[in-house]
Amino acid sequence: MMAKKKRRKSEKQPSLPTDHWANLSQSRQHTILLVFLFMLPVLMFHETILGGYQYFAHDTLQWRAGAESAIEHRETYGEEPLWVTSMFAGMPSYMVTYHKAVPHLDTLLYDSLRPIFPAAPFWVLLGGSYLFLWLMGFRPLIAAVGSVIVAFTTYIPIIIGAGHNTKFLTYSFIPWMLVGYWTITRSNRIWLGFFALALATTLVLRANHPQVLYFFFFLFLIWWIFDLVQAWRSSDVAPFSKKTAFIAAAAILALGANIQPYWSTFEYSPYSTRGGSEIAAEQNRGGDGLDPDYAFAWSQGPSELLTLIIPESFGGASGEGTYWGPKAFTSGPHYFGAVTILLVLIALFHVRSRVMYVFLGTGMLTILFSFGKYLEWFNLLFFNYFPLFNRFRVPEMWLMVTVFCFAVVALYGLQWLYEQYQNRQLNLKAFYAPGGIVLAFALIFALGSGQILSFEKEGERQQIAMQLAQQHNVDPNSQEVQQSVQQIMTQQIIPEREEKAANDSRRFFVFVLIAAGLIGAALAGKLAVSYAVAGILLITAVDLIQVGLRYAEKDGLIPGDIERTEVIEDRITSADRFIMENTETDEPWLYRGYPHGNNPFNNAVPESYAYESIGGYSGVKLQNFQDLIDYVIDEDPQRAPVPVLSMLNVKYITARQQLQHPALEMVHQDQQAGLVYENTEVLPKAFFVDEVEYANSPREAIDALNRADFDPASLAILQTDNEISIDPDADPEVTVTRYDNRNISMEITSNGDAFMVLSEIYYPAGWEARLNSEPIDIERTNFLLRGFQVPEGSHELTLRLDPRSHVLGSQLSWVFNLILLLIGIGVIYQEWRYRQPGSPNTET
Repeated sequence: MMAKKKRRKSEKQPSLPTDHWANLSQSRQHTILLVFLFMLPVLMFHETILGGYQYFAHDTLQWRAGAESAIEHRETYGEEPLWVTSMFAGMPSYMVTYHKAVPHLDTLLYDSLRPIFPAAPFWVLLGGSYLFLWLMGFRPLIAAVGSVIVAFTTYIPIIIGAGHNTKFLTYSFIPWMLVGYWTITRSNRIWLGFFALALATTLVLRANHPQVLYFFFFLFLIWWIFDLVQAWRSSDVAPFSKKTAFIAAAAILALGANIQPYWSTFEYSPYSTRGGSEIAAEQNRGGDGLDPDYAFAWSQGPSELLTLIIPESFGGASGEGTYWGPKAFTSGPHYFGAVTILLVLIALFHVRSRVMYVFLGTGMLTILFSFGKYLEWFNLLFFNYFPLFNRFRVPEMWLMVTVFCFAVVALYGLQWLYEQYQNRQLNLKAFYAPGGIVLAFALIFALGSGQILSFEKEGERQQIAMQLAQQHNVDPNSQEVQQSVQQIMTQQIIPEREEKAANDSRRFFVFVLIAAGLIGAALAGKLAVSYAVAGILLITAVDLIQVGLRYAEKDGLIPGDIERTEVIEDRITSADRFIMENTETDEPWLYRGYPHGNNPFNNAVPESYAYESIGGYSGVKLQNFQDLIDYVIDEDPQRAPVPVLSMLNVKYITARQQLQHPALEMVHQDQQAGLVYENTEVLPKAFFVDEVEYANSPREAIDALNRADFDPASLAILQTDNEISIDPDADPEVTVTRYDNRNISMEITSNGDAFMVLSEIYYPAGWEARLNSEPIDIERTNFLLRGFQVPEGSHELTLRLDPRSHVLGSQLSWVFNLILLLIGIGVIYQEWRYRQPGSPNTET
């Protein structure tokens, strides 16, 4: 008996500090934490949310300039334009500006809260993350920590500052999809989960950044496979099959509700740069999907993963001139917080949750994807064989998923701390290994980052040597040049980079030390665990917001009452105005301009706003136009391909230096705006040729455009199986009577068979032609234009862009959205019944 009493005495649990937070009701905890979370974006972006300013980011301006012609059409005719006339000589508007047929919750939410952007998407993201993490079983304080990591990783302020709003909006709804998945698979409220998943997926699709959804699809897929294996092992395949059916039905319903934009996008994809080049395919260099070299640009260098925890270890953003990582340029790192890595390591040492490994595995896989060309053999497997993988670019963007997944893993570390504390298993030694590893790593970098990192960008010394050699007209390999390079690197460039890395390394050590102190105090029984976690919540928010503010591009803020068009118009130069004033014709179409001197194919401001341009800004331009750029226009950068420009209605060319060609006449000169040349051989919108030539392949057609004897005024290169006849005495004439974003009409007279070339980009998915109300073939002409066989007589030729994907897609979108609405009403009614006294809390 005495021994038994002694054991009981030794098992007496120690008293713990008073935890006032734990005494609060859970509803009060939720309220306090949500108010705290919702205030964070207000503090971080107070200039836009409260201060009356707005972001006018690069991509936002580029979008607005390129969309001008489409917006004008929408306002004039009250219909969707579907075609942008002012970029790349014309392209579908689906990826530029395309209004949804059906209004929805996002329309009401974001339109009403647009003046305080980015508050609304932040609140959606924070609220969804908090709810999802709480449903997973994490305590409210822990869920709040995860929400902060997910929402304030530095990539978010970077994309806000860059104007990638659709990317941010898509990301903001992802946690709500996870809420739906969790509710379907892990509760008896399947219909509630079905509606949540269908609605969230609908809103994700409406946000219109499929790449974000595709990347997070891997998380859903891996999680579903895990659940399937668990169901198989427990002989619960039938119930899980039912849940899978609900998941699939939610996805189908969401896709149906968005079939209008996505059917059109899917229809456009094979003809866009995402569909691949037919010339590359012809040369056995791929062709289905993006070119690997293009797709793997902006791969994450393996060593650059250090920026996840030490943000400026590789110099920060390129704009500061200190970035020395392997990317061509960057706006900043994917930083997920100093404390996160400590919590992840605790979880890896002490937690054996199978669901945790779903997130850990997904995070590790997406890291491998982010390596892109630096792990080429692995990524090419997916690029070549996994559906749609080759449609997306910028591998570093996979780190969005990595950060999200690692945030969840980190919370398992905090959950372990809570359980240790509440079960009074206070063993400080259990923290020695994970805490010691992270603190040792942090201390090593805090004291010796300058000795560990090289601070030199690959090829940087050679580039500096070439610049010095050109300036002084000497050999770049000479001893004097090499000594100067060494001096510049060691005295000017490297010290600044070293300072940035050292500052952030010390900062990393301080934050980890504070977090370790809080965790250690809780495990030692000296500090209530809720206060320790609250402290971690606070320092995580401070850490991420401080670093995020470095990359938020607040220097570009302007007063909120300034319209985008005002900013663009302020950038219109005298050269642009000259072109604007001289491109009009006697018919309802305008000549085009070629902004040769202003990075034409990666810039739309202000040219695409000011006049019809063959330049522009889009990552999904038509592939046939991209091929024209690659194989004709840029084949010789110093040469102006006048015949090709003439067939594209290019009457004016801007340049920074003189252009030499007999057909080019300088007509305007300005010291700042540069030179304007008039193309005296420019062709009208529609013209007739004397003869045709048939090309047996795309490569043969585009090579013909580079021939010295190619004259588009007399010869047309055709890709067709139809037999074309031309009567030399036809004497045809054409007048364009209507020209807008969806309609082209022409009056034609001819004394015999003739062939007419229309200077509009060939796009077979939707444009239909009728001659006197009868369908007529549109012949692919001169590789990327449209041509028509015209018989003898007087005719009206009309073209209308009215694809079935848009017309029927709009109707189907209404139907599926109404179904979603009815299901939502039913679910709300069902939930109301569940909460009535006496109702069984089971699902029927």
